[in-house]
Formats: sequence, structure tokens, C-alpha cells
Amino acid sequence: MRADQTYGSRRPARRRQRGSIVVMAAIWVMVAMVVLGVIDVGNLYFQKRDLQRIADMAALASVANMNDECSQPTSPANAAAQANALANGFDSQATGQSLSLECGRWDTSSTPYFGSTSGPLNAARVTVSRQVPYFFLGRFFSASNNSGSTIEAFSTAKAVNPDAFTVGTTLATLQGGVLNNVLGSLLGADLSTVAVSYQGLAAAQVKVGDLVLAAKSLPQGENVNTVSDLANLSVTAGQFITLMANALSKTQLLNVGTNLLIGQLNAIASLATNGTTLNVLGQGSKVGAILIGLADQQAAADARINVLDAVMVAAEVASANAAAQGKSPVILNTGIALGLLNATVAVQIIHPPVLAVGEGGHLPAAQGGGWRTQASTATVRLFLDVDLGTTNLKATLINPLAPLLALLGAIIPVEVHLPIYLEAGGTGTAWLESTYCAPTAAASRAIIGVQPGIANLCIGDPPSPPLTSKQPFSCTNPATLVNVKVVDASVLQVKANVAIPATVPMDKNSASPLVFDGIAGNSDDYQSGNSNAIGSVLTNALSGVPQGLANSSSLTLYVLGAPVLPVLIGTLLSPVVDLLNATLFSLLPNLDKVIVPLLNALGVQIGVATVHNEALTCGIPQLVGNTGN
Repeated sequence: MRADQTYGSRRPARRRQRGSIVVMAAIWVMVAMVVLGVIDVGNLYFQKRDLQRIADMAALASVANMNDECSQPTSPANAAAQANALANGFDSQATGQSLSLECGRWDTSSTPYFGSTSGPLNAARVTVSRQVPYFFLGRFFSASNNSGSTIEAFSTAKAVNPDAFTVGTTLATLQGGVLNNVLGSLLGADLSTVAVSYQGLAAAQVKVGDLVLAAKSLPQGENVNTVSDLANLSVTAGQFITLMANALSKTQLLNVGTNLLIGQLNAIASLATNGTTLNVLGQGSKVGAILIGLADQQAAADARINVLDAVMVAAEVASANAAAQGKSPVILNTGIALGLLNATVAVQIIHPPVLAVGEGGHLPAAQGGGWRTQASTATVRLFLDVDLGTTNLKATLINPLAPLLALLGAIIPVEVHLPIYLEAGGTGTAWLESTYCAPTAAASRAIIGVQPGIANLCIGDPPSPPLTSKQPFSCTNPATLVNVKVVDASVLQVKANVAIPATVPMDKNSASPLVFDGIAGNSDDYQSGNSNAIGSVLTNALSGVPQGLANSSSLTLYVLGAPVLPVLIGTLLSPVVDLLNATLFSLLPNLDKVIVPLLNALGVQIGVATVHNEALTCGIPQLVGNTGN
């Protein structure tokens, strides 16, 4: 019995051993499945990471070659994305693999940040997918040995390509002393003692971001840390020029030429006496020297602006602010020769020109739908007093009074002049339609639309009291042509019967957009639209003035402020009529030659609109998102 009991007691032990083996085998199978599953999951993770790298590189490549046809299969952006992916080992034409490109706009002020319905385009989203087979898991959980998983990777890259430009300035304004005199007058400075290389300043550029750094040198600039902070930086025109000098030292490599320009800017700034302030950056209702058309103004940090254009705009903004405060028009320190005649000039800046920096395209409809980045010419009022000369006029001015005039002689000054009142600019505009950044600056493009402005002219005395900057053009005061004074009191005057208005109309036919390359400083930087009337606009507008003034029926003689009977006019005013006939026909052809360069120096053009494309800055592509949202 003991033997049987021993045998019977061993059978359950063997069964327990066999059960343990099954459990252990099951555990090891599960461990193997987990290990093999980890291998498959690890492969998926590796493939996902590799796919994300491919998507990131393709997005960066596509946004660097983006244009208006971005999403088209044959577009440079699509071709760049496909080529870049292929170079990184991803063939979108291979079985189980795909690559798609969506172009749109990245704007952190909207939700979602990326959208394909509003322009201008500044971002590209790449989606890549790949079918990844399972090495082991599919064999356990699927009847098909070819099972796998489709993985996707998304990447969004943006590149802001701001362009900087003005409208109304030409290379011709750099010649002669007109620019020096105009700038000096606006600043309240005598620049005759300063040797300024305006050609050098016109070729120099500074980065907007360097203005932020340079602002730290000003007492009021310690809190300026971003581009947007420049909108709250209030400076005088002289301080703005100092700001440009400091920024120039940071943007350009310091050498003899750069140091000379910096010295010239500092010399100009030290002589400026106009204490009216301006904002460095315009924003909303604030008028500034620079206007940035970017939702994220910090994106303009690498944009470059022209030093001379910025200095002139700042001087005019300060002058316009002074005019808005009721200060008198600026007397330009320049003598203008009109043939054998001379003239004095005063100018009032109504609206300063705009130096624009930003992206192309339209704003969203919710924001008005206008152009995102737009520059405009200045609006100025020019008061021109032409001295017609008095040779042989004193003794014969009014025949019956000739003996009296001869007796009084030199104590009676006889002023014979033609007052011309001109308001020009305002509607001259240029807008950035689009930009395209290619691998080279020569192949890059900025497309700018342009529309010339309008000019209103008046042969008449300036309005009294002077118009404020908010009042419209007015031509109601007849011209005082002859004024005989005794101890500053007018005793004899010859006036036109009415003020004579004239208008240089705006050409409403839109000019073809101007195309600029990305090379700064070459021959295409200055281009004009609607230029048929160059050189004759003022002469043509005033062509009827000689016939309207040079006859006795158009004039009235005043003695001590009272008009003389018309029957006496023909005899008494014949010397004045003869003088007008002799001078007006020779005067008018010279107006365009001297007035147009003067207006150009102020950023104003008539009958033509010249765009100065300062610099197209192709932004460095940067990744902004790697999700599908």
C-alpha cells in the first residue's frame, strides 16, 4: 500500500508540472508578442519622425519659392517641395506614399492661424503620408500578411517678404542745390556749410530692426524693445536723423564711406532747429515717418529702408505737424530763376509722403479690403511770387501820374509780380500688389501699382487768413499784379478782375503695374507710370493765362483801395499790359523746369508717378506648426 500511495501521490505533481509549462509558454509567447510589437511600434515611431523631417524640409523649400500660383502642380513652390522630398529619400510617386501642398496665410491674429482663403500668401503647409507595413503585429491580428498603418506628417512654414518703397521722388532731385535748400528749410537749418553727399545717402540703407537698437541711444528710447514700440517713440526731425545715423552704423559695415555718411547725418541733425515732433512709426491715426503694412510688425525687423527717403519724409512729417498746429508756411531758402525773372517760394506741407514697408495684396474684407501696403505722395501748398521786373515802368506806370512818380522817385517802391498758388499731390499713390522671392535677387520680383496725383493751380493772391491743413483748396482772391506803396501803405494797385484757376487732371486710366527685381541700387529702382505729360503739365494747365491777363479789360486799377472807372482803364494800364505781354509768354515754359524738381524734392509729382523701390527683403523661411489644424 505504501508503494501505491507513493505512485498516486506523484501523478498530481506531474500534472502540476505540465500546467506550469503551459503557463510559462503562454507568458513567453506574450512576452515575445510584446517585444515584437515594440519593434513594430518603434518602427512606426521612427518612420513618423523621418516623415516629419521630410515634411519640415519640404515646407521650408516650398515657402521659399512661393508665388500667386503656389498650389498649382507646376508652380515653383510645388516643384521645390517635391524635389526636396525626393532628395531626402521620399518619392511621392511611389506606391503607398503621397505629398500635398496647400498655400495660404499664417496670421496669429486670426483663428485658426493658418488659412487658405485670404491673402497675401505667406505660408505653405505640406502633408506627407506613407503606408508602413507591420513586421509582426499584422501576422498575429490580421488574416492578411500585408497589413500595416498609414502615417501622416504635417508641417507649416512661413516667410514674410516685405518690400519698402516711396512714390514721388526721382533721381533728378539729387542734382544741384535744390534738395539741400529744401531739406534745410524744412529743418530750420542752414546747410550751406555742410558738405552732404546726397548720392551717398540715397544709396545707403538701414534695417528697421536696427532703428530699435539705435533708439536706446535717445533719452526717450529706453523702453523701445520691438518694432511696434517705435510707434510710441516721439522725436524731433533732428533726433530722427540722429537715429538714422546710429542705425546706419549697425546695418552697414563700418568703413571710410559709411563713417563719412554718419558724420554728415550727425552734422545735419546738430543744425536742425524745427522742434515739432513726429512718431518714428505710423500707426492708426498717428502719422509717422514709416508705415508698416504687416499684422506682425516685428516681421519687418529685417526690412531695409532708404536713408535719404526716410530723412526727407521725417522732415516733412514734422513740417506737416507744425502746419496742423497753425504755424506759418515754410519759406524755402532758394532763389528760383525763371528765365530772366526771379521768384520767392513758401511751402506748406498738408500731408507728408508715406514711406511704406509691408506685404502685397489686399486686406481682408472685414478690414475694408484695401491694399495692405500703400505709399502716397505728399500734398503741399506752394506759394510762388514771381518778380516780373520794374525796368522803365516807374515813370510810365500811369501816364497822368508820371510827373508825380518822377518827383517822388526812389521813395515809392513799385512791385510788379505774379502770384501763383499751387496745391499738388494727395491722390498720387502706389500699392504693393505682390512679391515673389526666388533663389536669386535678380529673379525675385516686387509688383507695384501706381496712380499719379492731381494738381490745382491758381493765379491769385494766397488765401487770407492762410488755409489750415484741413481746409480744401480755394482760388478766390484775384492776383495783385502791381502794388505802389508809400511808407508800406498801398496807394496804387493793379489787380486781375478774377482769380484764375487751373487743374492738372488725374489720369484715371490705371497704368500697367511696375515690376522691380530684388537687387537694390540698380537701374530699375526708379520707374514711372502714366508719364505722357512729363515736362509740360504746368505750362499746359496755365496756357490760357496770358490771354486772360494781358489785356486791359481783365485788369482793374485801384487808387487808395477804390477802383478807377473802367473807361479810364485802357489808357492808364497800357504799360502794365505791355509788361504782361512781354513776360508771361516767356515765363510759363520755364515753370516746369524749376517747379517740378522742387516738388519732386518734397515727394510730389504732377502728371506722373515715379516709384522708388528701395528694397525687397526675402524673409528667412521658418517653421510655425506641425499639426493639421
